[in-house]
Order: sequence, then C-alpha cells, then structure tokens
Amino acid sequence: MSPSLLRLGAILDTCAKLAVDEMPTRVVEVKGDRSLVTNVDRLVETQLREVLPKEWEGTTVWGEEFGYEEPGPNGIWLVDPIDGTSNFAYGNPLWGISIALQDSTGLLLGGIAMPQLGYTLLAERGGGAFWNGEPMLPIPAGPIKVTELLSVNDGAYRRMGSDVPGKPRLSGAFVVDGAFTAKQWFRGLVGMNERLYDVATCVLAGRELGAEVRYLDGTAWSELDLLGDMKISKPWGILPVGSGL
Repeated sequence: MSPSLLRLGAILDTCAKLAVDEMPTRVVEVKGDRSLVTNVDRLVETQLREVLPKEWEGTTVWGEEFGYEEPGPNGIWLVDPIDGTSNFAYGNPLWGISIALQDSTGLLLGGIAMPQLGYTLLAERGGGAFWNGEPMLPIPAGPIKVTELLSVNDGAYRRMGSDVPGKPRLSGAFVVDGAFTAKQWFRGLVGMNERLYDVATCVLAGRELGAEVRYLDGTAWSELDLLGDMKISKPWGILPVGSGL
C-alpha cells in the first residue's frame, strides 16, 4: 500500500471515530429535496475540507453538504461525509464515509470507512484495493446467476423491471452496496441518479479488481463527464466481466 493511500486511510479513520463519537449528539434535519442531514454530516465534511487541501496541496473539495468547487491543479476531492444518512439518523449501522481524489485523468485514490460494521475499503489507481488493510481478490468474470445477490437502486429497478438478474438487494447506503460488491458479497451493482461523490471510491475499487464500470446501454462511463454537481441520469453498473447485463 502506497504512502498516499496509508495517509488517506489515517484521515478516514479519524473521521470515522469522530462520526461514531458524535452519534449521541446527532440532530436530524430534512433538506429541500426531502433527504435527511445531520449535524454530524456537516461536522465530518468541515473537518475534511480543512485537512485534505492541506495534506494534498493544489486540490479542492466537492462535498455533499457544502457544495462544489472547481478542480485545483492537482485534482478534486469527492466527499460524502455520511453516506446512508437516513440509516445513520435512525441508528442503523449501514452507513459510511467516502473520500476519493480525482485528477485530470480520472479517479486516483479512494477510501470508505463503515465504522459500525468494522470495515474499511481503500483503493488506488494501479495499486489495487484493500479490505481492512489486506489485498482483495479479483472479481471473477461470468454471468450473474439467479441465486446471486445484486444491488439495484429504486430508480434503476423501476427502469429495468423484470430484466434484473439475481436477487435484488439495497442497503440504503451506496458505499455499503459498492463495498460489498468489491468484496463479492454482492455479485454486482446497478445504480442511477447518484452523484460522483457517492460512487467514486466504489468505482475505483471495482476497476482495480477487474470489474466493468459502464452504462447498461453499452455506452462508456467516465467520471470526467460527471463533475459539476450532476446526477448519473441512466442505469449503470459495477459488474463482473460477462455479467449478461
């Protein structure tokens, strides 16, 4: 594991401890889009906005709670301070913190902490993916069997209907589903309507483990097209090669 990835992992661990320590103080609000936010979301993002540009000079931050900045000369951090806020708000342990760095050519570094589950996922372009510090196995190629679990979000499921292979599952936190896909507890993942900060680390880890990342209509998926606070507008997936989707 590279020094940069170890440094990112240490920052992630600090933020995970902060989020868990502050859980008893959480205050839940409803945002304009009817999603939930807590004071802990904002606290974690504030810390990351202070730390990351200092540790990696020439970078900026795009975070869910405090908005988008244009990329700096050395890239932009994609931050979801609490992914699965509704779960977090009601005491459900299926939530996580996601941080990823994107440079001018694409995703470079990424990390997810799921502190109440005890799992951490780290990935680096060309450097592999790591689960709790241990190298991860490649994602095996082949079709998704009817008995295997597939993460499918609501929007994609409504669009696809009965064309979904396997057994649909959804945790309520993209980072959990994406990390479980990297681990192959879910055979694949199909999404729609997420923003890049939601999915970045999971995409990077999937690529490092040999998965396909593409739109289901066959067109190419690129993180470079998704900067600027836009949503992913059509079904896409992190899928084993030869998945049949």
